[in-house]
Amino acid sequence: MTTPQQQPTGYDAWSPTPPPAQPLYGPPGHLPAARWNTTSIVALITAFFLPLVAVVLGWVSVRQIARTGEQGKPLAITALVIGGLGCLGWILFWTAIIAGGGSFSYSVGG
Repeated sequence: MTTPQQQPTGYDAWSPTPPPAQPLYGPPGHLPAARWNTTSIVALITAFFLPLVAVVLGWVSVRQIARTGEQGKPLAITALVIGGLGCLGWILFWTAIIAGGGSFSYSVGG
């Protein structure tokens, strides 16, 4: 028996049934959205302007995403690929300049 000061809680530590689950916020089946990794977004943007920076930021964001479980891994991988291709393009460009003796001659007019 319980007295007015002792209200039944519905759960006894010795009872085989667990307490009822607490209701979640929002409609049924709704889970809060995962956060996006900001570094992966910045890496993708910089991939078009500063490819070496994009490679570094892409690598950092992949490591952060693996640790935190945030969204954005496809963005980080895309930044790594685009940044890597940009770095390769710069290497080929400067190799062509140096191998050509640094002079490109062309004539204008006749």
